[in-house]
This record gives sequence, C-alpha cells and structure tokens, in this order.
Amino acid sequence: MLVRFNDRRSFPVFGAPRAFPVATLRRELDRLFGDLERAPSFAANFTPAVSFDDTGEALTLRAELPGLTEKDIDIDVTTNTLTVKATRKTEAPEGYTPHRRERQSFSFAQSYELPTRVDPEKVQASLKQGVLTLTLPKVAEVQPKKVTVTATA
Repeated sequence: MLVRFNDRRSFPVFGAPRAFPVATLRRELDRLFGDLERAPSFAANFTPAVSFDDTGEALTLRAELPGLTEKDIDIDVTTNTLTVKATRKTEAPEGYTPHRRERQSFSFAQSYELPTRVDPEKVQASLKQGVLTLTLPKVAEVQPKKVTVTATA
C-alpha cells in the first residue's frame, strides 16, 4: 500500500481518536497558503528581473520590462544612484467594454546604489523587445588603468 507523505489518515490509530483537530487544521492551512501562492499577484508587487554587469569602463543594467514603451519609463541618474520608474496602464478604447482583463495595470519604482561613480551626462538607454539596457560610463578617475610590466636583465 502506498501512502502520500504526511498523510497519516490511513494509518491505524490505537487508543486515540481518529479525527485529531491539529492534523485537520494543518491540511486546511496548507491548502489555503497553496492557493495564495497560485493567485495572480503580478500587479501588487511587480519588480522587474534586473542584472548588473561591470565592463571596466562602464556598468550595464538590463531590466525585463515586457509590454512597456519608452514613454512608460522614467530614469534618473546621479553619480552614485540610479532610479528606474515605470507605469503600465491597461484601459479599454473609448466605446468598448472589456470582456476579460488578464493584463493588469502596475507601477513600480526601484533605486539602486551604484558600486562606483558614473557620469550622468553620458548615460545611454535603449529598449528592445521588452528589455531595457542602460550603459552607465564610469567617471575617468575610477576606470581601471592598464599597467605595463617591463623586464630587466
């Protein structure tokens, strides 16, 4: 006989009542929290997937922002802080009533403390296929310098 893990309802109980309330409560809580994990909560706490890379001369940020245009994104840069804000509004065209709405409106703002100073005047941003790419050039003082090694005989 195969028994599901943690399902002790089918085990024989000797001298104890079969319906122990803690086991029932635990099953109900597991079911409740399982339902909450599967519930769509995209709009409530949307934060894009982000990666930072250091190329030596610049920092590169890539953020996944599907369904957004360049008008929906606002970027602020100082020498040591980057702030990315975005808003997506889903509205039905005038005269139409939505029958089903699975895409939700959302807005987010995320600030990042940069590991080194960057030049805000030279920052470049592009949005291609839902991926925002920011190139943040480092200031000249903090860029790595190449040191040449000479051999003496």
